Amino acid sequence: MGAGAIGCLFGIRLHNSGNCVILVHHDNRTIASIRKRGVRLRELSGTNIRAHIEVKRSLSKKDDADLVLLTVKAYDTEAAAIPLRKSIRSNVPVLSLQNGLGNIETLRRYLPAEALLAGTTTEAALQRGPGQVTHTGKGMTWIGELGRETSKRCGVIKNAFRKAGFRTQASRNIEGVVWSKAIVNSAINPLTALARVPNGELLRIPHLRAISNETVSEGSAVARAHGVSLSPDPSSMLLQVLASTRKNRSSMLQDIEAGKRTEIRQLNGWIDSLARKLGVDAPYNRMLTELVLGLEQYQSQ
Repeated sequence: MGAGAIGCLFGIRLHNSGNCVILVHHDNRTIASIRKRGVRLRELSGTNIRAHIEVKRSLSKKDDADLVLLTVKAYDTEAAAIPLRKSIRSNVPVLSLQNGLGNIETLRRYLPAEALLAGTTTEAALQRGPGQVTHTGKGMTWIGELGRETSKRCGVIKNAFRKAGFRTQASRNIEGVVWSKAIVNSAINPLTALARVPNGELLRIPHLRAISNETVSEGSAVARAHGVSLSPDPSSMLLQVLASTRKNRSSMLQDIEAGKRTEIRQLNGWIDSLARKLGVDAPYNRMLTELVLGLEQYQSQ
């Protein structure tokens, strides 16, 4: 669900590795384009791949899904969850592979808790058009149960992802992994969007790197105060992600350039809001939230 950059990247790879894939997207123009031209992926090697994959506006029980992979924007989680209640069997796992924080909490309001899986990925992709994606950075994908246990279904999904070419781990601490990735995103996405630069510039330009490091420190302090055991370490993860996605234009930068709404509320905004409740100071997250929201408002006028 969500035929954007990550949705199409995972969709075409899973399709080409022998799975039956259905792409679900809310925009009729995107659906029409994918039906006509297929999904097109330019790999890191420069190889171009095309596949014709079924695409539709919504799922139904007749589709008999074995897994729902949720890749919609964080602010669309509720809109995606509501129809899922009626379109899948209650025991079908729903794996959130989204950016930001609060997605699982939203899904829990509409779907059985035992159906939910959490995940995150540092794979980087750039959307060139409807169903047209460039893989811009190889990363790691984590999936896990909401509790601290492993499961057969996580093992099955992990193996399917690995067969599709994604480095994947099943984690016993998926909450900590999701938080670590969100903190890293909070230190990359708004800065690249505001400065209009690729990810690698945060390593090269000292002023941007300093703000990025402070944002990670704040987010880590908020997570610890919230009782989250971060894994992997966000500071180390930040360096790894920036190095592996130097040329990538973050999803938030892509949204700003396209005049679209960003996920700032589910990243820095979420961290700042929680910091206020916990009595933790988070001025960098607060400022980045206000700046991006201000830019959104300016572009919408």
